[in-house]
Amino acid sequence: MVKQRDPIMVIVYTMLTCGIYGLYWLFETSKELTELGAELPNIWFIIIPGLNIYYMYKYLEEWHRIVKYEQDFMMVLVIGLIFSPIVMYWIQEELNKLVK
Repeated sequence: MVKQRDPIMVIVYTMLTCGIYGLYWLFETSKELTELGAELPNIWFIIIPGLNIYYMYKYLEEWHRIVKYEQDFMMVLVIGLIFSPIVMYWIQEELNKLVK
């Protein structure tokens, strides 16, 4: 079941904890996406250099498919690699819409 979270606070908590909350959030949202039918690799890929990029690609691809996000997937991926807080906001905002 998808948990509603404030997208701004996700970013703030991630900054305040130097990224630790961001990893926790990624783990939790990965579980939520899997419950919604996403096929994601093992979450531990996120800590292995090289595999973490593959994991984020698959994560964003499955999220994009499940929430039917209107923006182009490649644009989301590129922005996610350059400035992840924007994508974190988008991900949580769209997941929150699934709660309602």
